[in-house]
Formats: sequence, C-alpha cells, structure tokens
Amino acid sequence: MNKVVKPRKAMPTLATLWSGECCPHETECDCRTSGWCPEAKRKQQLKNESNYPMTYLTGCSFAYDHCCCKVLDEIEDLADKYLQQAGISEPPVPIDIINLFDPQRPIEIRPLPLRRFLGCTWLVDKEWVIHLNSNSSPDVTHFTAFHEGFHIICGNSGLAFKKAGERYKKVSERLADYFAASILMPRNYIYELWPEVKSVIQMANIFGVPQPIMSDWLTRLRILGT
Repeated sequence: MNKVVKPRKAMPTLATLWSGECCPHETECDCRTSGWCPEAKRKQQLKNESNYPMTYLTGCSFAYDHCCCKVLDEIEDLADKYLQQAGISEPPVPIDIINLFDPQRPIEIRPLPLRRFLGCTWLVDKEWVIHLNSNSSPDVTHFTAFHEGFHIICGNSGLAFKKAGERYKKVSERLADYFAASILMPRNYIYELWPEVKSVIQMANIFGVPQPIMSDWLTRLRILGT
C-alpha cells in the first residue's frame, strides 16, 4: 500500500485560495481571463471584500463545463492518489476506500430515508457520519457517498467551505461532484473501456454510477459530442 495521502499538499491551488491569497494561476488560467467568469469581470470591485480570493473558485465551477482548470486537475490527481493507495486498478471503485479520507477518525455510513437531500455529513464527537438517502438507487447512493467524502477531505484539511459563507456553497458542491466523478470514473479507465463498450448505459453499469452522470463525464472527456 502506498503512503498516506495529504490532501492539502495535493491541492495547493485550493489551499492557496483558502489561505486568503489570490490565485497563483490568474494570468494563465482561462477561468480567470475569459468572458464566461462573472467574478473575474468584477475583480476590481471585489478586492475590498474579505472573501475576495474565494471568488476565484466560482471560475472553477464554470470550468467544470468549459475548460480544464488547475484546481480541477489537482482534484483529479488527489482522486488518483487515493486509488493508488487502495490498490484499485479497475472499476467499480468500492465504497470502503472512503475510510482512507481521514486516517485519524472512523467514517460510518448510515442509510436514512431523507426527505430533501441525497446525503449529508456530520462530525459527531470523534467520528464522521455520512447519511445517505435510502430512497435513492444504489448508483446514486454510491456517487453521493464519494461526494460527501470530499467534504470530509476538505473539512479534515482545514478547507471546510461552510466557513467561507453561503455564497460559495454551490462552488463546494460542484467540486465535490468533480471529485466523486474523478475517483469513480478515472480517465484512464474510461479511455481503455469505451472503444470496446461504446454504450453509456453499459459504462454506467460497469462503473456503478447513474447514467446521466456517466453521460456528462463522457461529454467532458470529449468522447461524446456536446
């Protein structure tokens, strides 16, 4: 088994933004310089806001659809490190590798018939508890578990988004979705299997993810047309 993953070190751009510094890739990243980032357009007036550096993460949420952002690259690398640590080399990715996300605390997964949410995460005393909606299908639950796992990774690394205010909640959810997609559907697995399978439905079944999520991921990887 490989050495323990250190998420904060593996995501230096996210950690830099969180520490209150401006994005080190501002001049080279399309998210910061192109017309689709509304926060970049308002850069000057935002500089007086206490959370100004965090607004750059909005660019990362747009990047999920439009380009390959440095923060997203680092999230993919982090997901790959966990797969290597767990010795996973093919799909589907087992849910128990979530236990690697915090080496110091146990992580318990509890299915509950939630009314509004697919899942949520709590730190109860010295234990993480992930509540997953028992009314959801197994593939949705599987994806949600890794989404919630990313929140554990960030919280355990001093990058808890809730401290940045409600304004950035959507950004944190997009990054959590990206992590879940990255760890459940690694690019190399997709590129290896798609030429043989060539079916979104079958790929979703092989990887244990919902069909719409597989379709979106294949589109992002430019395997399917937009």
